[in-house]
Amino acid sequence: MRDATTIAIGEIYQGIRHEHWHGKTFRQFWEWFNGRCIQIVGAAGADELDALDTALMDVRAAVEEAGYLVSSDRLDERITPAD
Repeated sequence: MRDATTIAIGEIYQGIRHEHWHGKTFRQFWEWFNGRCIQIVGAAGADELDALDTALMDVRAAVEEAGYLVSSDRLDERITPAD
């Protein structure tokens, strides 16, 4: 992956930290996360897509581990430190 893509993946990891999302909704998180992923994939070269897919799946696993993966009926709930 290009340096810019690697940096963008690092920024997502920074962006999923809980202190950025306390008090916001899960819906807000997912709108940001999905939008950012679309931007990164759109800016990537064709030769980067396989490596990028792997990197984004790793980020998705971190998102799930962090507790942001909730059912659709919880999307409008606020994220709290316990989440």
